[in-house]
Amino acid sequence: MIKVLLLASLISFSSYGIKLSPKRDRIVSVIDMELKEISRMKRYTKRDNTLDLRMAELNLEKGRIIREQENENFFKLTPKQKNQIDRKKFFSVSDSYYKKARGIGISILKKKPNRRARSHIYYILAYNELENVNMEDAKSLFVKSVRSAPKGDFIETKSRLALGDIYYREGDFNKSRQYYNTAIGKIRDDKWYTKYLYNLAWSNFRVGRKNTAVKQMEQVFELSKSPKYIDKQDMASRDVGYFYAESGKTNKALKFYQNQNTDAEKNFYDMGMILIGKQKYSQAADMFGRAFNGKNPKYKAMSLVQLLMIYDKYGNNSYFLRYARAITKSPLNAEQKKEALYFVTKRAAQLQKELEMSHNKKRPKVMKSKGKTAAELYFISQQIDPKLSERALFFAGESYYAANEYPEALYMYDKVLSTAQPGSTYYKRSLAGMMIVLNDRKISKSTRNKYFETIFTNYIKTEESKSKKNKAVEKLFSFYVDEKKDVEKAKQTFFVYAKENPRNISKNEAMIGRIVDMYKTQKNKKGLMSFVGELKGQGIPLKRGFVNHLNKIILVAQFSDIQKANKSGDKITALKGYLFIYKDPESTADAKRNAAYNIAVLFYESGNVGLTAKWLDRAIEEMTTTELVKFYESFNSIISELFLRQRVADGMLLTQKLLGKTCGINNKNKEKLLKNYIVMGLATRNDSKAVAFVDQQSKCRFNNSTMLASYEQIFDYYIDFKQITNADKIYRERLSAYTKNLYRKSEYVGKLAKLSREQGNSSRYNNELNYIYRRVKNKKKLAIETIDEVALAEVADVERAVNSFNAIELSFPENKFNNTMKGKFARLESIQNQVTKIVAMGSGEAMVKSYSLLISSYDKFSKDVATFTPTGKSQEYVNSFKGSMQNVSANLASKSRQLKRELDSLINKNDVLTVNFGTLSRQGLSLPSMTGAVLMDKRGNQ
Repeated sequence: MIKVLLLASLISFSSYGIKLSPKRDRIVSVIDMELKEISRMKRYTKRDNTLDLRMAELNLEKGRIIREQENENFFKLTPKQKNQIDRKKFFSVSDSYYKKARGIGISILKKKPNRRARSHIYYILAYNELENVNMEDAKSLFVKSVRSAPKGDFIETKSRLALGDIYYREGDFNKSRQYYNTAIGKIRDDKWYTKYLYNLAWSNFRVGRKNTAVKQMEQVFELSKSPKYIDKQDMASRDVGYFYAESGKTNKALKFYQNQNTDAEKNFYDMGMILIGKQKYSQAADMFGRAFNGKNPKYKAMSLVQLLMIYDKYGNNSYFLRYARAITKSPLNAEQKKEALYFVTKRAAQLQKELEMSHNKKRPKVMKSKGKTAAELYFISQQIDPKLSERALFFAGESYYAANEYPEALYMYDKVLSTAQPGSTYYKRSLAGMMIVLNDRKISKSTRNKYFETIFTNYIKTEESKSKKNKAVEKLFSFYVDEKKDVEKAKQTFFVYAKENPRNISKNEAMIGRIVDMYKTQKNKKGLMSFVGELKGQGIPLKRGFVNHLNKIILVAQFSDIQKANKSGDKITALKGYLFIYKDPESTADAKRNAAYNIAVLFYESGNVGLTAKWLDRAIEEMTTTELVKFYESFNSIISELFLRQRVADGMLLTQKLLGKTCGINNKNKEKLLKNYIVMGLATRNDSKAVAFVDQQSKCRFNNSTMLASYEQIFDYYIDFKQITNADKIYRERLSAYTKNLYRKSEYVGKLAKLSREQGNSSRYNNELNYIYRRVKNKKKLAIETIDEVALAEVADVERAVNSFNAIELSFPENKFNNTMKGKFARLESIQNQVTKIVAMGSGEAMVKSYSLLISSYDKFSKDVATFTPTGKSQEYVNSFKGSMQNVSANLASKSRQLKRELDSLINKNDVLTVNFGTLSRQGLSLPSMTGAVLMDKRGNQ
């Protein structure tokens, strides 16, 4: 027996052409022994299908085991080797046993075996096709195996499970579910039960039976804890969470994991990864958050990376920053740190990019939030990787700067300077950044003072470009002069600059001038004299004129009591001092300008308007725009005083010069000067000069409302002085250019129309008036002049209608008289309707005129009816006729009186007073004659 086993073992190694694993080799040896025994038994037994069936099963099993080894060997090959081998030859050993099994099976079928044998043969044949990936044939044969199997035969169960596996792999989950369901209950004690139940759970899940799937997967999880079954615990644990998540029951998944004794952090992490695959990032973040908050360092680190990825993807800066802060405190390996650093720098760079977007720059709160977040992320990045220190700290400073967090920006830049090598890229860029921040107007004085001197000193030391270094020295010099008021350091800085740039004479002289001014401001005559002495000792090249100027400064310093004399009220001494400075040929232009201005002020204060005008003219001529703006209010007051003193020509000339030199600046006093100029120009009948001057100011930064008001002054002047041609020109060429407002235009056109009517041309502006009147919606907002003129045009129509009405005479025969009366009443009603329309327009003058015409119509008609006498009729007829007409005449007279009362009421109600009403109201009053003398006593009695 031992010899037989040894022989079988030797056969197994030599006959297959491959080396089997020890376990597989032992199994194959046992199969070979059984095959050999069956072959021996067949020699003594004829037509025993049972032995043939067993032989087929053994060949199938042997082929399957060898195929496993072949597959394992195949997957160990390199891709290149896989492409080079002959696969048919490579799998030929296992294939030979499949063919044997198939051949035996077909030979058995030809013998028409019983159902059990038939079902087993079909199973073997099906399995053979399955191994050769002939799925359709395999499925057909497995189905035949199921149908031919005796009731309760285990081969039916195996065939159903095989069919379930095929359809499961093909994704036909309805069929896989069907076959698994019919077989699963029969293998409850089989070790592979958990594997098939796992597949069934997935099949149920795929066809929408999610609750069943969850229960089955939980069962797989529980059974896998027993060594009796294949262990699918890890996969089941993961998939239970997935099933719950897909069903929208994340809380149940959490509860499931929390109730297990397994690694909860791993499950949370796995579930998070599943949810990411389904693009359910919010739920995934929740899972990763739970894993991160757990105790398992491995999954804490892995979850942190995923959380950074999710919150970066959705731009959730607050949560991203929260987890970024945890990076340096978490146990990340090198690769994880690399990933975390990638997300941190990516988010910081994105925020840096967003800080440059124009729409964000208009949102200070957004800029502040994004800038601070970006800065902190850059700071964290250098904590993760110290090699990034210079770069990260620099960009942190840039982010703080964009967020207007200047102290923080300076702090970050300063950290770069303290860690980087002087002269390195980020060292230089940080210096430049600090210089920009320090030059911003928003920086506090204390912060500026803290950094300025150090930063510019370091920049000067490291900058290689001479031009840039010179600019930095100039700024440092200005800092000492303007902000620190430190004349000694300013002087030292100047000498450093002058030594490097001895030929930059203009700049050196400017810096010397500022130092001299500081000494003068500080009233440090001794220091000034010492500085001038040092300049001469250093031998710094200076222009002859400037040297003379320095000498003059010493001289002027000796006369510094001029201002003191002025303040104490000694105007004569002060005036002499300023005249001396102005006339001295060596005085600077600046000194002369200031002297001229102060002389003008002194003459103004003393009341000498002639010399005030003369010296003010010189001051305006010589002073710079900046200086003029500084003293604008004083100029305005002095020029106004000249106008009041009737020095109109001087005032206008000075106004022209002052506004001409300050054309390009905005100043509230300019409007007052312009207004005064126009008033005085018009008052002295220099209207053409006023117009020309205002025209010049259109280029001098006056707003439209000021220009419009100026031209309105001139327009009203021409209206008041009945100069309709000039008024019309101002309206069309100037006013119309500065306003399109119809209500405002109505005022101009109304005034023009009224003046034109008064001058005898009542129709000149009718078209414009009617156009404006039709276009505007709110007639009450129109200028009263426009309403008057439009309404008076309507009155003209009424007047023509009244004249036509009065021209109609009464006459007989009786039919003609009656028709005439009827026509006149109709016309009278039409005239009254016209008058009603005019009254509604709101013109007091037109109302009185139209009412007067209507009343006169009634009065005349009443009189005509009362005095009419028919001709050719008997006296009796005439008497009868006149008696009947007396009532008509009385009614017309009554209507006339009623209209007068209405007019009186309207006039009182609307405060109307016109010439027409006065004339009308005086009708019928007995007034004394005024042709002779009237004697009056002292009390005024006649």
